Amino acid sequence: MRRRPRSWFSLVTLMLLASACRADIGLDAAGATDDAGDMVIAIVGDAGERNDDTLAVASLVASTAASAVFTVGDNEYTTEGRTVGAYEESVGEVYGRWVDDGAFFPIPGDHDYGDRCDDPDEPADLDAYLEYFDLPLGPEDETYYDVRIGDVHVFALDAVPACHRDGGAKLDRQRAWLADAAVGSDASWKIALLHRPPYSSGASHGSDEDLRWDFAAWGIDMVVSGDDHVYERSTHDGVAYVVNGLGGVEAHEFDEPIGGSEVRDADEFGALFVIVTGDAADARFVTVDGVEIDRFPLGTATAVNGGSEGATAIDARPELSAASTWQWQLQGELDASYDVDVYDVDLFGTEPSAIAALHADGRIVVCYFSAGSYEGWRPDADAFAPGALGRTLDGFEDERWLDVRDPSVRAVAEGRLDLAAARGCDGVEPDNVDGYTNDTGFDLTADGQLDFNRFLAAAARERGLLIGLKNDLDQIDDLVSEFDFAVNEQCHEFDECDRYVAFVDEGKPVFNAEYARRVVDDPDGVCARSRELGLRTLILPIDLDASFRISCDG
Repeated sequence: MRRRPRSWFSLVTLMLLASACRADIGLDAAGATDDAGDMVIAIVGDAGERNDDTLAVASLVASTAASAVFTVGDNEYTTEGRTVGAYEESVGEVYGRWVDDGAFFPIPGDHDYGDRCDDPDEPADLDAYLEYFDLPLGPEDETYYDVRIGDVHVFALDAVPACHRDGGAKLDRQRAWLADAAVGSDASWKIALLHRPPYSSGASHGSDEDLRWDFAAWGIDMVVSGDDHVYERSTHDGVAYVVNGLGGVEAHEFDEPIGGSEVRDADEFGALFVIVTGDAADARFVTVDGVEIDRFPLGTATAVNGGSEGATAIDARPELSAASTWQWQLQGELDASYDVDVYDVDLFGTEPSAIAALHADGRIVVCYFSAGSYEGWRPDADAFAPGALGRTLDGFEDERWLDVRDPSVRAVAEGRLDLAAARGCDGVEPDNVDGYTNDTGFDLTADGQLDFNRFLAAAARERGLLIGLKNDLDQIDDLVSEFDFAVNEQCHEFDECDRYVAFVDEGKPVFNAEYARRVVDDPDGVCARSRELGLRTLILPIDLDASFRISCDG
């Protein structure tokens, strides 16, 4: 059960003390910005099941390092026997990292009330919802409230009037409260969240005209709702009205477009993101495949239609530190039980559902592939030009070095980076990027390798991916500023670990693995040296199959 005492609000407690009716997450406290200073807020809708699609949406959200996640209702779809345990399964096992951090802010939908609101003889209550979630206290309870994150003010409403059974009295109270609170707010951008949509072309539910309040006069920039499992944006009186119900549960169909409808999509699940960069903010709907369906600025009367196909979701990468812990497994059934910050897994051998499950557990996922060697069993192996294949790797007779100057090698690497982004990987670990120090069969130079490795780093950043420098010790000083972490094998065995001090000094983790028998038999000395240098060292089987694991981090 995730119910916690009031003292649990790690991100919002101080601001709650300043305003009895408002939670306020400061940007520094939230800590979720990308390298350019962007702040990202995610809004998901109608996601109240734990399934492959909701996990994929959660994985997309995790890839953006969102400061907070809001919902537009229907957080749990169990009609009979709604319980705290049901919310733990549908919410906690999917968006647990934000729930745990006090950064998950739902509103109720009719399914949270039990999906029986239209029958006055059936009970309609939020008992399990209110027991599970510990939310900011609004004017009368936790069913509606407001949250300020930086310069974005979000008003979260209980907008399912059929469930109130009070003749509309609670809805009237919320309307009066919203008018006062929104007009009185000095935030640059104001967003209202409702479950029922004021404007919708959805065939399942459609528009609720009773909710067409005077949002424009109150300074609201965007109204986001759900209920219809579609994505739609329409503009009325300069306010963007978004139906955002594609959180991962059974997409619906459209009826005839309503007046003012500009963008409609019901083909792919996804999430709505609000991105603040300096003194500008925009909203974007991005699918789980990374396709940007819609983008428009907030705070302007004229919306920008469209979106760019194939665009990377949002360039906001997870944050690592020199203290980040890790697990490395490239073969065998994935053991996801380790309580670490980062999982390093095989790009081709790890299903997107497994990556999504790791995200749901709060893990950052790095995906391994070889950028500098040919592996004939990989599905894209035929894409390499024959002339790009060199000599076999010492000790790995089924692999051959690649000529990293060959255009086909770069094209395959870009395809693998695209695959990593599509699968929900947060970062990549390209292997064999030190061919110039080996007998490859090609006249590779240090400058040529440096150019290739910089190409990989730039291509990863373009896709919103973290990237690690694998081995290549001689070029650490040249590349440390362009890579986010380092992965090393056997620096203790070969007495090379002190060469990684440049990464540690920049606050970037060095993930080290040791295999030698003398290390396995005497881990204490190795771990003491690792702690002294600030390395994150694991002692592992050389097959990386999780058959045993000794961690110097305990």
